[in-house]
Amino acid sequence: MWCTKMLVAYDGSTPSHKALEVARDIATHDAGIEVLLVYVTRLYASGTAAAGIDTVLFDDMESIRAELEDIAATLPNQATVKMLTGTSPADLIVRCAVEENCDLIVMGSRGKGGVKGYLGSVSYAVTKDSPITVLIAKEESAR
Repeated sequence: MWCTKMLVAYDGSTPSHKALEVARDIATHDAGIEVLLVYVTRLYASGTAAAGIDTVLFDDMESIRAELEDIAATLPNQATVKMLTGTSPADLIVRCAVEENCDLIVMGSRGKGGVKGYLGSVSYAVTKDSPITVLIAKEESAR
């Protein structure tokens, strides 16, 4: 099989839900494909941290982790969840995929902050910088 391990980038957006659907479809063709579900919490560099912001970020991470653990449990394939934290989501996704020996990255066309109809900055950077095949899942559009 051309794919033995795939990383699925997830941020809770509609396009990332579509990426999960696409990854599930790929995985159902071969039970041997490992699935790595990844969520990135982007840290913003600032001179001082706002009071309580870390608590909010990590509370959000834990709710997303629980959601991804539930998704992983429904997959027929071996699936793991990894939470990444840093200032460059694209770099974190690519680095994780390389370190985990993935041969496919599946992600949505844009994240929560993206403009509908355009490739988001993280998706663009991953496709540009990744030595690994990247599959971009697009939302269904009104035809």
